[in-house]
Amino acid sequence: MNIPLRRWFANLPSARSIRPIIALSRRTPLILSLEWLLLLVGIWASLTLSLPGEYGRLEVGQPSPQSIVAPHGSVYISNVLTAERQAQAETSPENLVYLYDPQTPIIQRNALSTLFDTISSVRSDPSLSRANRLVKLVALPNASVALSSERADVILSLDDVSWTMLRQETTNLYNRALNRYDYAIDEQALVDLRERWLTYWLATTNLTAPQCDLALYLTQSFLLVNRTLDEHATAARRQSARDKVLPQQVRVLTGESIVRVGEIVRPETIEKLQQTGAMPLTLSWLGIVGRGMIAILLSSGFIGYNLIFQSDLVRQPRSLLVIVCLLDSALLTTRLILPLIGENAFLWPLASLAIIFAVVFNGRLGLAISVLLCLTIGIMLNNGMSLAFTLLSSCIVAIFAVRNAEHMITFVIAGVFVGLIVTISHVAFWMLEQPTVQSTDLSSLALSTMLFAGMNGALSTILSLGVFNMVSRAAGQVTPLQLMELAHPSRPLLRKLIREAPGTYYHSVAVGNLAEAAAEAVGADALLLRVAAYYHDIGKTVRPYFFTDNQMGRENVHNDLDPQTSAQIIVDHVREGVKMAQAAGLPQQITDFIATHHGTGLIRHFYQQALQLQDSVDERDFRYPGPRPHTREQGILMLADSVEATVRSKAQNGKLLAVGAHGDSSANGNGAQTLDDLVQSIIGARVREGELDDSPLTMRELSLIKHAFVISLQSIYHPRVDYAPQVVRQN
Repeated sequence: MNIPLRRWFANLPSARSIRPIIALSRRTPLILSLEWLLLLVGIWASLTLSLPGEYGRLEVGQPSPQSIVAPHGSVYISNVLTAERQAQAETSPENLVYLYDPQTPIIQRNALSTLFDTISSVRSDPSLSRANRLVKLVALPNASVALSSERADVILSLDDVSWTMLRQETTNLYNRALNRYDYAIDEQALVDLRERWLTYWLATTNLTAPQCDLALYLTQSFLLVNRTLDEHATAARRQSARDKVLPQQVRVLTGESIVRVGEIVRPETIEKLQQTGAMPLTLSWLGIVGRGMIAILLSSGFIGYNLIFQSDLVRQPRSLLVIVCLLDSALLTTRLILPLIGENAFLWPLASLAIIFAVVFNGRLGLAISVLLCLTIGIMLNNGMSLAFTLLSSCIVAIFAVRNAEHMITFVIAGVFVGLIVTISHVAFWMLEQPTVQSTDLSSLALSTMLFAGMNGALSTILSLGVFNMVSRAAGQVTPLQLMELAHPSRPLLRKLIREAPGTYYHSVAVGNLAEAAAEAVGADALLLRVAAYYHDIGKTVRPYFFTDNQMGRENVHNDLDPQTSAQIIVDHVREGVKMAQAAGLPQQITDFIATHHGTGLIRHFYQQALQLQDSVDERDFRYPGPRPHTREQGILMLADSVEATVRSKAQNGKLLAVGAHGDSSANGNGAQTLDDLVQSIIGARVREGELDDSPLTMRELSLIKHAFVISLQSIYHPRVDYAPQVVRQN
C-alpha cells in the first residue's frame, strides 16, 4: 500500500477502530496468545479452586465429612422445623375423635350369659341322650358362636363343678378385658386382647388346655369393637392443630458451629448451611467446564478490549504480561482470603489494584480491569452481587480520584472516597434485606461498617502507594509521580544539561512548552511530553560546542570538519543520549523519546555540503539511526523539536515575517516566511518524508498540533513595538 493511500485509509472513521488489529497482524500473535492463555488459566483456577473442606457432599442421615461454622450470622424462617412442628401437632393423640357405643359390651355380656344358660339346660336335659345333646349343642342358633363338635364334646365331658368353674372364668375373662380398656374397645385394643392379654390371663387360671381353648373361644366371640375413629372430625381437628403452629424462626450467630465431623446430617442442618451460605459445593465435571467457558469469555473480552482500545499497551508484551500476572495473583488471593473473612468481605481492598492500574497505565484500563475482577468475584461467590457491586463502586471512585495523580495526597483522597462508597453500598444492601429497620440497628451497623470501610480505604491507600512504583518498573511504565520527580532541575542529568549545555537546556524547555500545548490540543499525555522534552537532547552534553545551541558567539567548529564527520557527531547525540538515559536508569518511555525524536531524518545541511564537495555521497551517512516515532507523543515531540529549532533560527536571522505578511520564498529572496507558513512547511515535510508513518497521528490531529504550535510561538516571536527614541530636554 503506497503512502498517500495508506494515509487516506487511516483517516477513514471506520478504519480507525481496526487499525490496531491491522498493525498487530504484521507480527506474530504468539506472545499475545500466551498471555491470553495465562489469563484464562488464572480466571479458571480462581473459579474452580477447591479450598480444604469447601467442596464435598452432605447427605441427610449420613455422617458429615467435615466441620462447618457459619461464615456470617443469619435470621430466617425454617421450613424444616416448621414442618416438623406441624407434623407433631397433627399426629397428637388429642386430635383423634371417636364414635363410642357404651351399650355394646353390656349387650354382649348378656348374650354370653344367655349362651351359658342355654348350654347348661342342654347339659341337664334328662330326655336327651349324649349323642342328641352333642347334636343340639352344635346346632345352637346363636349368631356370635358356632360350636364345633370337638368343643361341644369338651362341654359335655365336664362335670358340673368343672362346668361352673369354666363359666365363671370365662365371664371373669370377658369382664377383665372390658375393664382394661374402660369398656371402650377399638380395633387395636381388640387385636391386643386376642393376641396377648386373653392368653396371658388364661395361663394364670386352673383350667385345662381344652378348657382354656373353649374359654378363649367364647370370650373372643363376644368381644366386639364399640369405639371407632371419626375420620371426618379427626381430619378437621388435625388441620386445625396444624394451622395453629407458628413459623419457626432460627437465629444463627457468626462463627456458630453448624455441623461437626462425624455428626449425622439432619434436614435442618442442610437448611442452616444454605441460609448462611456455608453449604459445601459439589464440583462436578459440568461445573468445571462451565467455569472454563466463563473464563474464556472474560479473558477474550479483556484481550479484545485491549486490542481495540489499548493498542499501545498490546504492543508492549512486557506491560501486558505484568497486567495478566497481577490479575491472576489478585484473583487467586481473593479466592483464598474471602472465605476466611466471611461477612466482612467488603473489607477486601480491591480498590488498591484499580488505583495501581490507573496510575501506572490509565484510567480506562483500570475501569476495564475492575469490571473483570468484580465480575469474576461475583461468579466466584455464587452470584455475590452485593459484594461485587460494592467492590466495583470502590474501584470506580478510586480511579476517578487518582485520574491525575501527581501528588501523594491524591492516594489519601482516593482512600477516603473508597471508605465512603463502601459504607454507603454495604448499608444500602443491608437495608434491602431487612423488612423493617430499627434506628438502633442502623446506627450500630453504620458504625461497624464505617470502621471496616475505613480500614478498606486505608489498606487501599497503603498498598497502592507501596506497590505502584514496583509495578511501574516491572511493566516498564512511567507514572505521573515519577514524571514529576524526573522534571525537577535537581536531577543529575538535568543539572549536567544546565551546567554544560545551557543553550540546549533552554531549547529543551521551549520544546517542552510547545509539546505540552500540542498534547493538550489532541488529548495526548502532556506531562510525559514535557519531561521527555527536557531529556531528549541530553546526548549533546558529550560535545556541547558542536551544536549551535551552545556556541554562543564561538566559531563554528564544523567549519574545520568534513561533512561526514560533522554529520556523525550530530547523529551521535542520539546514541549518546540513549546510553546516558539507560545508565541513569530513566524509564524506557523517556529513552524511546530520545531515540525517536529525529526518527530517520536527513541532516540536510551537511548532506548538501557533501554533494557540493564530493562526487559520490551515501545518503545513509547523513541520516539519524531512528527508529521513527510510533506513538502520538513521540510524533509530537519530533515536530516540536523541529519547529522550535527552525523558528528560532529564522527569527535570529531575521527571516520570520509578521502575521499577514507574504513570506513564501518566491516573494522573498532571503527565504523569509510567516510563522504559520513555516510551521506548516515543517509538518508537511515530516509527513512527506514518511517520518510519521508509524505514528497514529491523523491529519486532523496534525492540524490541531500546527495550530497549537503557532499560538504558542506567536507569544514568543511576536513583533515588538518600535519605541521612539528618548529626547533629552536641555534647560
